[in-house]
Amino acid sequence: MTWNLQWLSEQQREVKRTEQDYTILKQIFLTYEPDILAFQEVDSAASLHRIIPNDQYQIFMSSRSKNKEDSFNGANQFTGFAVKKHLTVKNHPDITTLSSPAIALGRKQHYPQKLRYGSAITVSFNQHDIIVVNVHLKSGCFTPKQLKKNRKKSCRTLNFQRTLLQQWIKQQQMNKQPFILVGDFNHRISFNSTNNTTNFFSSNNKQSFLKWLTHNVKGNCLTKKIKNKKLYYRRYKELIDHGFSSEHFNITSIQQLPYSFEQVSTYQLSDHCPIIFNLSFAPVVAS
Repeated sequence: MTWNLQWLSEQQREVKRTEQDYTILKQIFLTYEPDILAFQEVDSAASLHRIIPNDQYQIFMSSRSKNKEDSFNGANQFTGFAVKKHLTVKNHPDITTLSSPAIALGRKQHYPQKLRYGSAITVSFNQHDIIVVNVHLKSGCFTPKQLKKNRKKSCRTLNFQRTLLQQWIKQQQMNKQPFILVGDFNHRISFNSTNNTTNFFSSNNKQSFLKWLTHNVKGNCLTKKIKNKKLYYRRYKELIDHGFSSEHFNITSIQQLPYSFEQVSTYQLSDHCPIIFNLSFAPVVAS
């Protein structure tokens, strides 16, 4: 499961929640009890434990949470994982370059930023190590047209992050390393039917082996927002939360889990609906 929890924080600054709100979030989570939750916008393990059973899950916070240079004094939006305790898991180095991608790529128009790391873990399954990466990319560049024009600062940053992720993907493919890449891409990724690949990750460097797990998932996420003391509802029909994987995985089922109008109108949940993946692992036999 991947789920952006919209400023889940004990500080209650950006988004304020009641005990009832946390109870509903916990009920949603426990309805599905995923083996792995890739979360975004969580300030601390303590805040996450309000909806994730501590006795059933182990928490892996992004290493950014321990790096003061890349964190803010107030509430932060960290990525990370909650993993069922029966699974064998260990930390994997985060993709820290996503924080200031222009600097990482040595670009002249660089500007320092404090963006989210791509948090990572290694999960052992049937004597194979699987790398799982969870990203929360730059917001503000939502359409393929904007990304292609590359005029907005947010689009330039997202393009830099995309380049870094493509480099990471290429390295895993060269090593024949099984991987899953999920999270909040903050972008409505489109499908290019001419070469059967996404417009987000190009088909260069044999990217055809990259599986876009969510390309058939229909978006239907109802959210609410209070602006100028007025309440607005919005239904998002296109995904910005996505999943990709190496060729080692087959899809059993994938779906977005929308909230009901009663849930959204009564409680403060999140402006993202969770997406749950059910995948099967099939080691690739070398030809």
